[in-house]
Amino acid sequence: MIHIVTDSTSDLTPQLLQEAGVEDTVHIVPLTVHFGDEEYRDGVDLSRERFYQMLTQREEMPRTSQPSPAAFADVYREISQPGDTILSLHISSKLSGTHQSAALASRQFEDREIEVVDTRSVSLGLGLIVLEAAKAAKEGRGKQEILAEVRRRIASIRILFVVDTLEYLHKNGRIGKAQALVGGLLNVKPLLALEDGIVAPVEKVRGKAKARERMLERLFEEVPPESLEMGAVLHAAASSEAREVLQRLQERYPGRRFYVEELGPTVGTHAGPGTLGVVAFGR
Repeated sequence: MIHIVTDSTSDLTPQLLQEAGVEDTVHIVPLTVHFGDEEYRDGVDLSRERFYQMLTQREEMPRTSQPSPAAFADVYREISQPGDTILSLHISSKLSGTHQSAALASRQFEDREIEVVDTRSVSLGLGLIVLEAAKAAKEGRGKQEILAEVRRRIASIRILFVVDTLEYLHKNGRIGKAQALVGGLLNVKPLLALEDGIVAPVEKVRGKAKARERMLERLFEEVPPESLEMGAVLHAAASSEAREVLQRLQERYPGRRFYVEELGPTVGTHAGPGTLGVVAFGR
């Protein structure tokens, strides 16, 4: 039997899992969000709505921590039997130590086949890969076939996003190659991308509306309609903007499936409120 494990940076909700029919196949290990001395397990003790309320009300900036190897070992042990296969798909190893914790845990099991995969992605970039892997497992496809499909999707993903401020990425140490943009001009909104698992600058645009437009223009240039398989719109407490982006995507890519989700507490901690992003999987 094949089981799928991921972490809470996948931003997969119970509703998404149920809709895909894989709620019994996917198992999510939560990261921890810290507000001062308070600790919350992402998606377990802390909802998205409550998180964004706290983000605006609290003076201290939250931080996150990865699950321990023991947390992964407990899940691996709980969901499987000797002889089973586990595919453990996780956030980019360049953004978090979560992949390393999972890899350390996997070495404790000689009686199970555990494959830990660095998807070099995050949020629904990771989440949609997990959903497709879980659907394939439920269809009875084998480990190597599923892994080949996972790697194909990892290679074909494009993630672009706009943040209201670089403060959250900067202070949480996830700014990557966008470090050069810190301290830029007033009202300049950086258009960023996730490239090879790390945050990278694309261009600087003055004003949120123009930055959003450039994000869409870049996506339309890079992913022609005939090559898009599916995609997603991501936002952090910016639902009305996300709906506008969704409409543009549906006009450009008629008949394609787009998911719309709010960033969960872990990813929201690093991106900050007002973040808006798009995910596209090409052929």
